[in-house]
Amino acid sequence: MTQLRKFRDSISNYFDEIERGIGKRGSTFTDVDAVSHDGDTGRFLFREFKADNEPLDKAQAWVLRELAHLPKCTVWFVRRLDAGFIGWAQFGSGQQEEEVISIEEYQERLRCWWAGRPIVVHEDTRDMLTAADIRW
Repeated sequence: MTQLRKFRDSISNYFDEIERGIGKRGSTFTDVDAVSHDGDTGRFLFREFKADNEPLDKAQAWVLRELAHLPKCTVWFVRRLDAGFIGWAQFGSGQQEEEVISIEEYQERLRCWWAGRPIVVHEDTRDMLTAADIRW
């Protein structure tokens, strides 16, 4: 596991101490910010939220990529940007770039997920962020 340095008294740190030394080397511990479960279809939507300049570390990206390959699991990376825009990427989709979308577009993608419809990614003239911009 990883100690949460910002929150020394967090419940994660408590269990990190209890679990220390148990498990495999090369594994990782992380959290996910939001999980939605569609009980009708057994699907899960995991979302990792980051602030504008907050990095996604390599270990967390690794876990999210692996999670995205599980059946009925969808994993999104979502970054809050200024002026009503959001950085968005879907792990496991082959999409290599963090796309800049409006809040309304994000809401529509969430509606599509709940409806079981495919998410249509539209190319437009806004600047695209590359994988390097995600700051893995």
